[in-house]
Amino acid sequence: MMYPPKMKEEQERRKKKETEERMSLEETKKQILKLQEKLLKHQLFLQLKKVLHEEETRRRKEQSDLTTLASAAYQQSLTVHTGTLLLSMQGSPGGHNRPGTLMAADRAKQMFGPKVLGLDTLSL
Repeated sequence: MMYPPKMKEEQERRKKKETEERMSLEETKKQILKLQEKLLKHQLFLQLKKVLHEEETRRRKEQSDLTTLASAAYQQSLTVHTGTLLLSMQGSPGGHNRPGTLMAADRAKQMFGPKVLGLDTLSL
């Protein structure tokens, strides 16, 4: 069966167009796969970045908590040490012209200062 020349040309054009579309479709699929892969990598990177940031924040908070605890412990030991030192200095009979032991009330006055007058003790 012979095709007239115009039909043959039309058929060849259609074949060529189908081939181009098929190639274009394959290329589009490849591009989509590449873009999906790139998107996945980007999402994984963002997730890693978030996890690292959370870890860094947690580590800094723990470090801050440890510093706060150490500072509080140091302040407490310093207060106890200073109080003990004051008591031992005040209680010793070395040139103070005082008796060797202080009464509890005197010790409290020296450690905590004089008592502040309250409103009820003031007469107006």
